[in-house]
Amino acid sequence: MEPSLLDIGFGVAGPTGKGLKAKILAILCVHRVLWLPWGALCVGTGALLLMTLGPPLPLWKLILGLFAAGLLTRVISQADMLYDWWTGEDERLGPPNSTLPLVTGLLSAKTVIFFMIVETTFCMWVALFIFNPTCFLVAVLMLIWGVTYSASPPLKRLTELQRRIYRSLSGLIVLGGIAMVAPERIVSWESFVASLVVIIGCLAYHDKDSLHFTPLTPKGVISFTVAMSIFEYLWLIALWQTFTLNWAFLMLYFGLAIFKIRALFHAYAHSEEHKAHIKLTHVGVINYTIMLVIINMAAAYNVLI
Repeated sequence: MEPSLLDIGFGVAGPTGKGLKAKILAILCVHRVLWLPWGALCVGTGALLLMTLGPPLPLWKLILGLFAAGLLTRVISQADMLYDWWTGEDERLGPPNSTLPLVTGLLSAKTVIFFMIVETTFCMWVALFIFNPTCFLVAVLMLIWGVTYSASPPLKRLTELQRRIYRSLSGLIVLGGIAMVAPERIVSWESFVASLVVIIGCLAYHDKDSLHFTPLTPKGVISFTVAMSIFEYLWLIALWQTFTLNWAFLMLYFGLAIFKIRALFHAYAHSEEHKAHIKLTHVGVINYTIMLVIINMAAAYNVLI
């Protein structure tokens, strides 16, 4: 069966065929291009929040910075794809993993490495020459984090819970947005508050592989998600107070919590079923995305009004 464009864009499955269209779709697939907005939203969180405290960036500069940040996360994704192909994991797992472009030969490893080098060079150039050395340092640290998370044998051997906690450090990409606007505030209370809210958000959206989260039981992982979700809501209040954002935006987000609460109750009732964890993960990722969008909207409102 032909994979959907969503499956290809999120890197779940690879395209079929051999022509130019298949090659273009394969390039988008190894980039997991539909995940790019999440990187931009995280960096936008740091940039827009700091813009509420001082002079705003020119629009062109902000857009370029957000694009470069999103693209850097796609370099990390390609490292993940490359590692899973090299170890043979995708082939062992079978469809849809075995339909990915590196496994089918639609793209070569050399092609993916070429994209990684070119895109990394571009992102680092933007960080250093369009912005500042602090921004460049954050970009380097996030690249190291991403490659070690995606393609490091020792880290691949961590338990799923340990990997989830390490994955949450992706929230530190917020520091890139802060460095774009106010590098002198990279070590500050405001920076800590902004970064931690995204890290907690990563921990709060659950994980579809929660049946394997040693040493926690499946129900224990749901309890972990509940605890992180409560922490997230409390920390959002601290964020709103720190940056004096409009509370109407936060009330909207709190109102949407009903959907996650329902998903949590359903997951507790069916904690041994993989589908229940998948459903909770989907709701959690949507919730996390809405949180990032609302923070960006609230900060942009303060900047513009």
